Amino acid sequence: MKSVLAGIPFRVAAVVVAIAFAVGNCSTTYADDDDGRLSAIGGLSAAHMYTTYIAIGATADAFGNDVYEAEQVQDIMGGMVGMIDTLKKQLLLVQENCDDPSDQRYIDETIQVYNLLQEEARQLSTFAKSRDISDHRAYEKARTTVWPRIEKLLGLDD
Repeated sequence: MKSVLAGIPFRVAAVVVAIAFAVGNCSTTYADDDDGRLSAIGGLSAAHMYTTYIAIGATADAFGNDVYEAEQVQDIMGGMVGMIDTLKKQLLLVQENCDDPSDQRYIDETIQVYNLLQEEARQLSTFAKSRDISDHRAYEKARTTVWPRIEKLLGLDD
């Protein structure tokens, strides 16, 4: 199994710019009223989406290099899916109190990316258990589907 992280450019500076972009998406008046909390949520969600994608890929690489057993991969991915469920619920609560349409759209798009990350994690878990080529293809499809969405949302595709 080739490294799933090989095609991902390691652009720390780009991620910092992306987080700044996400923070900049928050409405000024609401962010001011909120003491910067909405801006922090934007920045943290940007960083978390990026690192979640990297963590899933690193877990896949570890499995592919026989560092992790199937059960370890399933445990890690199960925890990740559960954690993302909690984050999506929290983002929906934040969205209920957002008046700015651009903030609403950012949260909608973030939740969509989180859904795709959950699918990637589930597909990796399934593949780890079965080691079936069709499950590997499903994982690869999920992996290659989510990355462009992350790039677009975080402004890394510019």
